[in-house]
Amino acid sequence: MNKVLIVDDEKNIQVSLASILEDEGYKVFFAQNGEEGLEKFRNISPDAIFLDIWLPGMDGVEVMRQILAEDPSKIVIMMSGHGSIAAAVSAMKAGAYDFLEKPLSLDKVIFALKRGLEYRQVMEENRKLKAMLGQGGETLSAAEAKKIVRGNTGVIEWDARDTAAIRPQKTVATSNICYGIGLHSGEKTGLAIQPLPPGKGIRFENISEEGYIPASIRYLDSTGYATSIRKERLVAHTIEHLMAVLHAFGITNLAVKITKEVPILDGSASGFCDFIQESGIVEQDAVIPDMVVDQTFQLGEEGPTEKFMRVEPYPGFAVRYTCIYPLPLGSQTYEFVMTGPDDFLRDIAPARTYGFMDELNKLADMGLAEGGRFNNVILIDRDRIINTQLRFPEELARHKILDIIGDFYLLGRGIRARITAQKTGHGDNAAMVRLLHDHYLSRG
Repeated sequence: MNKVLIVDDEKNIQVSLASILEDEGYKVFFAQNGEEGLEKFRNISPDAIFLDIWLPGMDGVEVMRQILAEDPSKIVIMMSGHGSIAAAVSAMKAGAYDFLEKPLSLDKVIFALKRGLEYRQVMEENRKLKAMLGQGGETLSAAEAKKIVRGNTGVIEWDARDTAAIRPQKTVATSNICYGIGLHSGEKTGLAIQPLPPGKGIRFENISEEGYIPASIRYLDSTGYATSIRKERLVAHTIEHLMAVLHAFGITNLAVKITKEVPILDGSASGFCDFIQESGIVEQDAVIPDMVVDQTFQLGEEGPTEKFMRVEPYPGFAVRYTCIYPLPLGSQTYEFVMTGPDDFLRDIAPARTYGFMDELNKLADMGLAEGGRFNNVILIDRDRIINTQLRFPEELARHKILDIIGDFYLLGRGIRARITAQKTGHGDNAAMVRLLHDHYLSRG
């Protein structure tokens, strides 16, 4: 029976949490303040701790720091009746596994606790396995080399001896949070990330709702001016820039908590790169195969000014994009070959989203681009850019590549292919991703 410690000076919170947790089979202990919480933590060694930020005497963040200094593996879920991004920032940066707002959602409490305990169990099993195996290892026989790897998006067969086709699964080292404004909603929004065990995939959650949406083409909701996914009442809008960063860094298991929309930051992916690097990246004791494209797929007829997208065999990952606009903007072409995250950081991540002034009224009528600002969108008025200097001569084409890298990560894994595209957008990316998913990942 898992033991849970509740550190909160509000009696009604203790009673309501206890009734929920005891019904689920947990053994519950209480503490009224930080000092008592630390004493009970040392005496009973709970598996998880629900800890209020605002406590008499020692505050919850300081209590958590002392707990994690003594046992970094403990799952600490912070709570606050004064929910704010600032409170969540302070809790997550101090090491909290999760953050819940009061009044507490009963389903969200159980969901957060089960996920945290599952993560702790898998990490403990991995630690023990490493200790048992030491530095040794066994060589696979030919009969053992053929594997079937199951993921959130289907099944794929691979040869374990083809090391170029597989890569380690990865997550972040610590929970972290950032905040900004939603490009299309115009609302202040936050984004929290949490590590997940191997095989869980990338998941988007809404702050106040139970459940999650797998970052998969199967849950695509819309591609109008951004990429959004949906599962029942849960939504995640404008995910493509963050997904591109996760693709570049090879992050395969991650919980992403948002209100409804991922912040736009400065319109590029550079801020998300910094955010992921600050959180740390860890390899996990599991692998995932790349999707290896072995034939050519094409949407649209290729021509000098036609819209088309082609995906063809290639030993690595490369994207060539051409955008064509009236003069004096004209056409821009850029080709990107990703050999590692450093290439992405340097050549693609800084490229910002852009829009045309004559589209703003249309977007406003659709309830979109409410968060567009002079400092987070390249604004183009007919024949000129009116609010900034381009970071690259081909910044528009590079940003389209950024979108492709993000949208293609809805496959749930890396891809070995060359992508050539002209005048395409999120809808075309999604159509190609669905075509590849149905061909390679829908078996079994």
